[in-house]
Amino acid sequence: MYHYLYTYDVGRSIWVFSRSNGFAEVPSYSRHETCPGQAQGLVNVHEGLVLKPGVRKGTLITEDIEIPEADWLVTWWNADIAGNGSLAVFLQVEVAGQWSSWYPMGSWKHNPASKIFSDETGGVLVDTLKLALPAHKFRLKLELSAGTEQSIPGSVLLRRVGVISRNSAAQHSASKPYLLKESALLVPRRSQMTEDESIKNRICSPTCLAMSLDYFGINLPTSFVAASCFDTGAQIFGNWSFNVAALWSLGLRARLEYFLNFEFASAELYTGKILIASIRYGKGELAGAPVQQTDGHLVAVTGLKKDKTEGYMVLVNDPAAPDVQTVQRAYPLEQFEKAWNGYVYVIEGKR
Repeated sequence: MYHYLYTYDVGRSIWVFSRSNGFAEVPSYSRHETCPGQAQGLVNVHEGLVLKPGVRKGTLITEDIEIPEADWLVTWWNADIAGNGSLAVFLQVEVAGQWSSWYPMGSWKHNPASKIFSDETGGVLVDTLKLALPAHKFRLKLELSAGTEQSIPGSVLLRRVGVISRNSAAQHSASKPYLLKESALLVPRRSQMTEDESIKNRICSPTCLAMSLDYFGINLPTSFVAASCFDTGAQIFGNWSFNVAALWSLGLRARLEYFLNFEFASAELYTGKILIASIRYGKGELAGAPVQQTDGHLVAVTGLKKDKTEGYMVLVNDPAAPDVQTVQRAYPLEQFEKAWNGYVYVIEGKR
């Protein structure tokens, strides 16, 4: 099943292979058409897309997907990997009437790895394909593998995969107060600063994952969660695609989203979802933050409240707090929107 929705210069495409409960509807995507593409060595069973019996490697290439003008593309997926199995995701774009080479968007396996790749058309930096000129079409290629060694078993079960495409020149608009909805979730608190010295300054994203898992009754050590999403290619813990994939592997259903303002985020929060948001800010630009400035940080957004004197405040669990007691924070909405790049992991619930 293929869904597509275009809103405010943002395209969202998703292929849902699982027919299990919870995958039938995706709130921010609308159904467009079935899109089998060109498949070799694969079969779609009730639970998802798998290799045919006796096949070690299978490939699916989608049909051409038309999108609004876009120069940034990001992929995400929910998949189960066993043994020596792996899932490799690629994008190809049409720019100025010419199709590009295939860009590697990530390899999900026992030790997942991204790959830096660039040419005259664009380049992949960790999880994002950035183009020199905007594209109007793309193709998605999925490679499912059981591994190259016959004696070592491997398997892949792909539930769904998505692509977000956007025009980086599109301006964010300020949220309209009358469209905002107040909410508050009591998400367990964790501080990355209480973890091992060798990783504590690099694990804001997996610490947010660990808090979200804990909220849904899956209590895992933060270090374990961090190891689950570590990108062995870029040597980082903050690969967006891998973090969404790790959430699924650890027991939660999640997807990547891009919102132009907090109106869309507040609607998701109002339905009980946790959002893990990517932010960056300079000195004095985010009042009440535990660190003065950052070039990239993730926080767990837990709600939105209207203060009589301060106006709307974004409720977060900020993993950069020095201890667990000070993790819960409230940031002025206007400042938060300026710091936020629009990307979030949407935690939909238990798988």
